[in-house]
Amino acid sequence: MLYQLGALTLDVTPFNTHEVERETGFDFAAKDVVGGMKPREPMGEADETVTLECRLFPHRFGGLSGLSVLDGMRASGQPQILVRGDGLNRGWFLIEKVKETNAFLTREGVGRQIDVSISLIRSPVGASAGSILSTLMSLFR
Repeated sequence: MLYQLGALTLDVTPFNTHEVERETGFDFAAKDVVGGMKPREPMGEADETVTLECRLFPHRFGGLSGLSVLDGMRASGQPQILVRGDGLNRGWFLIEKVKETNAFLTREGVGRQIDVSISLIRSPVGASAGSILSTLMSLFR
């Protein structure tokens, strides 16, 4: 396992994550002053974002069901736990956006190569027990 995002396992196959980008910061409020540089007042942690770049080869390794799971988690609007493969718990994240690019289309319109970009933003609170159960139940529909 490379990463676990909620109910979705991101591994070498079939749902391969080949690049991860993490962005953090600290917010400051600028105060206007006459004749000098604006002093900055610390406001706190900025939003933490994570982008997972993934690639699927559905005709060789499968993985289309993983796209359905990902879309269901995104549509739920519920925070998802993100765990790195070495066991590091990154915390709760909202799936802000999923971009899917199909290349080398088959006659059925499915890409032989599907690139997926998953944009996450840290959630201040975790998911409720009810939403976790709802997500798990949706996997069996």
